[in-house]
Amino acid sequence: MPDLSSYPITERWPASNPDLLQLYAAPTPNGVKVSIMLEETGLPYEPHFIDISTNETKDPAFVSLNPNGRIPAIIDPSGPDGEPLGVWESGAILVYLAEKTGRLIPPGQARRYEVLSWVFFQMSAIGPMFGQLGFFLRWGGKDASSTARACGSERNSVSFSSSSRSRPLKLSLKPFCWGLPGAM
Repeated sequence: MPDLSSYPITERWPASNPDLLQLYAAPTPNGVKVSIMLEETGLPYEPHFIDISTNETKDPAFVSLNPNGRIPAIIDPSGPDGEPLGVWESGAILVYLAEKTGRLIPPGQARRYEVLSWVFFQMSAIGPMFGQLGFFLRWGGKDASSTARACGSERNSVSFSSSSRSRPLKLSLKPFCWGLPGAM
């Protein structure tokens, strides 16, 4: 049985089955990305709900795993060289799980880097813009002037619109997505 005691987070959120990958997340877009990846790769895991509404991500035990104090984070008890490994930030976790399982990422370097370009585009452009646009449309400006609210929504709408226009064109030119022939 793997020894996860070097991870203080396991004291606050104990592992019922330390042989399984431990997922620390909440049902947010970033948390769900990792859950979906785990389901798609077939890796067994034990989820631990981190309540972001009560700032559990700032708990010293959580910060010991992810110094950025954000979900998601994982501990893989069967990491490289058979030793437990903590990984945090959804993009890093997605890449780690793809490489660990050899699934959802092509083996050739050129195709692999093309897929990684799209993963990081999602992580740095699409994801944040969707989140910011949603925030501004739902809550932005309740305490601010209508001009500030309009500027925030306009800026994010333009970024979202620009990002979403580039995606279908590029993907329509490729016979593969995520290394799976014909998959979209």
